[in-house]
Amino acid sequence: MKKLKRIQVGKELSFYSMDEKVLDIPFYQSNVSAGFPSPAEDFMDLDLNLQEYLVQHPSATFCVRVTGDSMQNAGIFSGDVMVVDRALEAKNNSIVLAVLDGEFTVKRIQKRAGKLYLKPENKNFSPIEIIEEMNFQVWGVVTHIIHKV
Repeated sequence: MKKLKRIQVGKELSFYSMDEKVLDIPFYQSNVSAGFPSPAEDFMDLDLNLQEYLVQHPSATFCVRVTGDSMQNAGIFSGDVMVVDRALEAKNNSIVLAVLDGEFTVKRIQKRAGKLYLKPENKNFSPIEIIEEMNFQVWGVVTHIIHKV
């Protein structure tokens, strides 16, 4: 298994490359019940390559470790690793990694009444209206969140 290659460390986020094959692990193709137990299979059906599963555009995809709790109601917690794809177009309600006045942030992008907002998923934070005077850029769309249980 190869480790993710750290490509940049910032005040709030650490960036990792996903250019190399990360890991193949055994994959049981049968579904697992989250309710009543079901009989277990005695064999593995195939290998699951996590990079192939998580990454649609390898050359445009990277990982970022999250700091802060503004997105906790979207299931994104401090310490989680986000998979970000720069090749995808941000759509209304996409969760994006954005640069706002030189600072990285992770928020849900929303268009309402002809205005653009970065919306946190935590009631303790307020939405940010994007206005012309701001230096704003979407760096990529968050496609997956990886966190320890």
